[in-house]
Amino acid sequence: MRRLPVLLLVASLVVPSLARADATAVDQSFQTYRTAIMASDGAKAASVVTQGSHDLYRQYADQALTLDRSGLNGLHVMDRTNVLLLRHSLDRPRMETMSGEEIIAFAVDQGWIGKEGAERLQLGDYEVAGDAATGTVLAADGRRTSFKLQFLKEAERWRLDLVSMLNITRTAIEYSVRQSGMTEDEFLFLVLEISTGRKAGPEIWNPPS
Repeated sequence: MRRLPVLLLVASLVVPSLARADATAVDQSFQTYRTAIMASDGAKAASVVTQGSHDLYRQYADQALTLDRSGLNGLHVMDRTNVLLLRHSLDRPRMETMSGEEIIAFAVDQGWIGKEGAERLQLGDYEVAGDAATGTVLAADGRRTSFKLQFLKEAERWRLDLVSMLNITRTAIEYSVRQSGMTEDEFLFLVLEISTGRKAGPEIWNPPS
């Protein structure tokens, strides 16, 4: 029984150190992703995000292949933009065969995931619980915001979950649309032209043949 207090003392020393080590590993994963975005290194960025992130972008490709205008209008403007960027940039055979990881890599290589936003994005106050973790988005002056990004430990590595960023990016694009004074469609067509260097025509609303 005399060993129990000793074991508890050892545990109290080890557990916090493990938590700090995990928080450091989570931050390293985030910094790897952030650096990859700023360098337009799609393969690196795609390698440090979750399987759920890959699935999300594979879903965008499936929607680009199948949705008509009615279906597209049922999507949030941010999701609609991602879907139409793929439709405007890739032909059907390529979209059909690309994995979600390859689609993320392509999007990063094309600069669709903004370098400026990645440069400004800072996280802190990491919290780790088992194989899940969160990092709080910090304002420019270092203050904590109400937004958190999620990380999951998959294949023995901490990975950023892009799905957890949807609320942030959707809120941001809603604000951008309001500030532009444009309709959602006008804003979307402008984004397509700026992002790809090519104007989109009315055929963009139809699935590719």
